[in-house]
Amino acid sequence: MWRKIAFVIIITSLIFSISDYFFTKRDSYNKYLEGEYYFRYRATTILAMDQDAWYDSVEHFEKISSVDFSDTKNLLLYGGEYEVYAYGPHDGVCTVIYGSRTVEDFPTTNLRFEGDDAEYFYGRKQLSYEEYINYVKSFSPDELKSDRFSSNKMASFNVVLEFTIILAGAIAIICLLLFILHRYEQNLWFDIVLVVGTLYCIFFEIITAFAF
Repeated sequence: MWRKIAFVIIITSLIFSISDYFFTKRDSYNKYLEGEYYFRYRATTILAMDQDAWYDSVEHFEKISSVDFSDTKNLLLYGGEYEVYAYGPHDGVCTVIYGSRTVEDFPTTNLRFEGDDAEYFYGRKQLSYEEYINYVKSFSPDELKSDRFSSNKMASFNVVLEFTIILAGAIAIICLLLFILHRYEQNLWFDIVLVVGTLYCIFFEIITAFAF
């Protein structure tokens, strides 16, 4: 009887792990739709005043002369065209990240986006489930830690998949050993491998439960 219970635990563990992978993917997408997860979109800053016009008039010269370029926001508005990551548009402003510096209330009119990024940035378009999953999958682990993502947990389903593959591989090896031991009527070793395999699956699920 205990052997049947052990096999049920092993099979259930694999089923649960596979189900957890699909659940984690759907959960990540739902959090994207709800706004908890979001992308920061690459943009180029647009000058608030063309540098060729600095000396066109006394008014322009005095305005530029009074600008504090040590302030990151002023640097982005008047210092040149810089690559930034932008997110959270509201009331004509947003938050931008330039290197290690974050600038609040940056005017969205001073940002230029490539392709359809502006549509996604303003929330006029959203990725479908398949588009979202494929987009997140297309980035490397290092890129997932970049400013492009609000959280690297957006791709946690990738890690869940890796854990699932490890578990499936371990179960396949256990089943192969059990088949060989059963064929050669090595009952004692059969029971030992079955117990070890069952405990492995139990501890595996406990670890993944805390990890995710």
